[in-house]
Amino acid sequence: MRIYLRLLVAFLLLFAGNVYAEAQQEKRVTGTVSSEGEPLPGVSVQLKGASSGTITDIDGNYSIEAPVNGTLVFRFVGMRTVEQPVNNRNVINVTLESESKELEEVMVVAYATAKKYSFTGAASTMKAGEIEKLQTSSVSRVLEGTVSGVQASAASGQPGTYAEIRIRGIGSINASSAPLYVVDGVPFDGSVNSINPDDISSMTVLKDAASAALYGSRGANGVIIITTKQGQQDSKATVKVKASLGGSNRAVRDYDRVSTNQYFELYWEALRNQYAKSSDYTPATAAAQASKELVTKLMGGGPNPYGPQYAQPVGTDGKLVAGARPLWNSDWSDAMEQQALRTELNLSVSGGGKANQYFFSAGYLNDKGIALESGYQRFNIRSNITSEMTSWLKGGVNLSFAHSMQNYPVSSDSKTSNVITAGRTMPGFYPIYEMNIDGSYKLDENGDRIYDFGSYRPSGSMANWNLPATLPLDKFRANEG
Repeated sequence: MRIYLRLLVAFLLLFAGNVYAEAQQEKRVTGTVSSEGEPLPGVSVQLKGASSGTITDIDGNYSIEAPVNGTLVFRFVGMRTVEQPVNNRNVINVTLESESKELEEVMVVAYATAKKYSFTGAASTMKAGEIEKLQTSSVSRVLEGTVSGVQASAASGQPGTYAEIRIRGIGSINASSAPLYVVDGVPFDGSVNSINPDDISSMTVLKDAASAALYGSRGANGVIIITTKQGQQDSKATVKVKASLGGSNRAVRDYDRVSTNQYFELYWEALRNQYAKSSDYTPATAAAQASKELVTKLMGGGPNPYGPQYAQPVGTDGKLVAGARPLWNSDWSDAMEQQALRTELNLSVSGGGKANQYFFSAGYLNDKGIALESGYQRFNIRSNITSEMTSWLKGGVNLSFAHSMQNYPVSSDSKTSNVITAGRTMPGFYPIYEMNIDGSYKLDENGDRIYDFGSYRPSGSMANWNLPATLPLDKFRANEG
């Protein structure tokens, strides 16, 4: 019995070795790559699964070492990729066919559709798959950096902000240079923010004079054609649920600012220089007077950030005295920001038979900005129904409803309510909440912190002001129905 087992094991090992040797055996494969009867130079010829390969010469010829059971992959720009198994062959000739997928693409043009190769104007198309990859709240911002020849820029990063679209430049000083939006064949005068990007099937941008020929003077600045999703013929009911949760933060880190210690030393130097200009002071007395009045000049009757034991935290040499350290350092920039979370929920039901098709959708968007109290909310519903009543009559009903709310705190001027610059203006030794002399927070009868409106602050340091406290009460809101 043992002899039979030994013979069986020996046979299996011998067989496996032969198979492995055959698999590892390589041979030189040659051939010619052509297209439409002409040799094709520059074709990439690569062994599948390997990183090395070769290219065809000017006559379309190639030569490569490959395993007898390997597979060769032939690639060329604009041509369909071809895979050919070696199968112990010495010569493999390949013919590549043109990849005409892009030219066969169907695009919506005015009141009809056309294939890309037959359309003579300048146009670009974005399909639903490309749009769904973009996490954007506004249809206008879908075009930012995605379509050639289109300038799209937004004035701010406020959620829900329109992007200014320029297709054919600025055509008038007084009149609008905005393009014409056409939604499902009808010129659209409403807010494009009310359109849920998830409901869009395609967007076609007409850029040249053909847009004016199709839509008259209203299309002189270009046309953006939006086609919403429809139900498909002879398809079962399809339910799609999409939920996404994300966040955003500053794209560029804010610049560094001086600390409380640096601020006090620099302000001492400014006071010393101011007193030194007067003939009533010597350099020594000017330095002493600057140390004496430093806290009063900066804090008025407010709390000393270094505590009562350091009434003069900066000595006559312009440096902090030994042991002096700030008891608090309020971060006003951080108080002016919030967690910028983005929540989006979309539900759609579509389907239809040979004569009737339907598409229903509902969506909710809550997009918060990084600035305190900034955000954008949208609720939308859409119903697209198509019916072929007879062989010569086909009709449809497209209904949509949207309601949006946008909170937009001031962020673009020099007002004290500017939520962006407020954090940069206030130094950290002015506390956000009222402080005790030992550096602890003052609390009300409910145990909550008390906002410090800084009535003691000098006039140039925004006395009687605390934006983190008042901004949630001041609603800068725009509603769109």
